[in-house]
Amino acid sequence: MKRLYITGIAGLLGANMAYLLKDHYEITGADKILFKASGIKSECFDLLDYIKLKESIERCAPDYLVHTAALVDVDLCEEEKELAYRLNCGLTNVLAEICKNISCQMVYISTDAVFDGNSSRLYTERDITCPVNYYGKTKLLGEDTVLKNNYIVVRTNIYGFNVQDKNSFGEWVYKSLQKGEQLDMFGDIKFSSVLVNDLAVIIIKLLEEGRHGLYHVCSSGSVSKYSFGKCIQDVFSITGGKINKTESSSFNFKAKRAKDMGMSNEKVKKELNINIPGPEESIKEFYKLYHDGYGKELKEWGGCM
Repeated sequence: MKRLYITGIAGLLGANMAYLLKDHYEITGADKILFKASGIKSECFDLLDYIKLKESIERCAPDYLVHTAALVDVDLCEEEKELAYRLNCGLTNVLAEICKNISCQMVYISTDAVFDGNSSRLYTERDITCPVNYYGKTKLLGEDTVLKNNYIVVRTNIYGFNVQDKNSFGEWVYKSLQKGEQLDMFGDIKFSSVLVNDLAVIIIKLLEEGRHGLYHVCSSGSVSKYSFGKCIQDVFSITGGKINKTESSSFNFKAKRAKDMGMSNEKVKKELNINIPGPEESIKEFYKLYHDGYGKELKEWGGCM
């Protein structure tokens, strides 16, 4: 059985990957949060402690390493630039060097925030990057090191079920509506968010097929955040609550936001010969998982101490 190491094991992608793949890989995860789950090994330490990090990875001797840990709070990155740089770029550089020394293939999870959002079409891997905030800038710097080492960069935007007692974007929408709350959602910001379960499967397929380079792994097409929320409301058949269409300019963000963040996934679909659903089909699968109790099963399997 091959070994898989996941940084950020307690996060949305890290935990879902571990849960979905625990019967197929020997999994070790690391996070600053104490995370316990059956069928995997999990270690708790500051990932910026590079001595502990190196020892942990070398002890695991993984075939694959998926780097999901990052500072993703866009406004916090603007305020805490040194921390953002260390987590999103410095840590990535160290991991790439460790992987190089032990001949381990690496996947770095990046973001649609590397683009300025001024395009009227879906961004491809060939398009010029131009991040408008410090979060995007640090993630782009991380990409450079990973690509120079011939590893895999996956740009994405995800939603799904969280193992922690906090909500992903999708969970926040349906839970808030079920409580009868009113939500303000942007009609002028578009994205291509993919279900985390689909993303986990595609990442492993990229690794198992020995791929290298840059891939956009996202939904097929893009929608506004408002349309995404309305689709969840319809698919989940929620009659309570209300979604108000708003504009991002009405909010006083510390960091600038790009508006049209839709990405094209044609490259990964063609190379892996796979289909990736569009936003509405993806939300229908999200509902099926919800209906089948996937979120509950995930939380019963693992959690943060």
